[in-house]
Amino acid sequence: MISLFIDTSLLNVSISIIKDDNVLSLIQKDIPNMHSKYTTKFIKEVLDEANVDANDIDNIMVVNGPGSFTGVRIGVTIAKTYGYLLKKDITLVSSLKSLAISSQHKGIIMSIIPANKNSYYVGLYDEEYNNLLEEKCVSKEDIINICNDYNPYIVSTDINVIGKYKTNKQYQNPLYIVKYYLSKEKVNCHQALPNYLKLPQALEGKTND
Repeated sequence: MISLFIDTSLLNVSISIIKDDNVLSLIQKDIPNMHSKYTTKFIKEVLDEANVDANDIDNIMVVNGPGSFTGVRIGVTIAKTYGYLLKKDITLVSSLKSLAISSQHKGIIMSIIPANKNSYYVGLYDEEYNNLLEEKCVSKEDIINICNDYNPYIVSTDINVIGKYKTNKQYQNPLYIVKYYLSKEKVNCHQALPNYLKLPQALEGKTND
């Protein structure tokens, strides 16, 4: 079972070929605002390194948000193109849940991704990575209130302090993510859409792109 994993939702782009429980090839690089230039190049490189022909891919998984609006759009568009050409359905992956899965933390875990200077995308999960709260965009005060209620382990794309709570920097681990999502529902490539998690009106403004 060969999977192509694509994540362009964050500054750190992650592209991988995974066969069963083995990572055959992996590229993870910080390329802010350069996703459109390098993503297809990176996919070719991981396929070549893994010695895998595109036609041998069984699963296409793409992180469809939330995160950078431009990055999410690019990743989903590329995944849809591969899905159409290879006649494969697509598995849509939450950027927030994938951070939690990558940590392999056992217990309540919160994922945080900055949306802009005043707000954050947030997800809260149990130790099986089931949603305890709906993934949403909230203020710093909302995050502090959730932390007060649940006292979660917090992962994020960077180290930060929110109130008295410190976040732990977490990179995507494609192997853990792919293993978790293999049993999840797939969608036809034409139905694969970005999940931007629209900002509340009071928080709308310039987002991290």
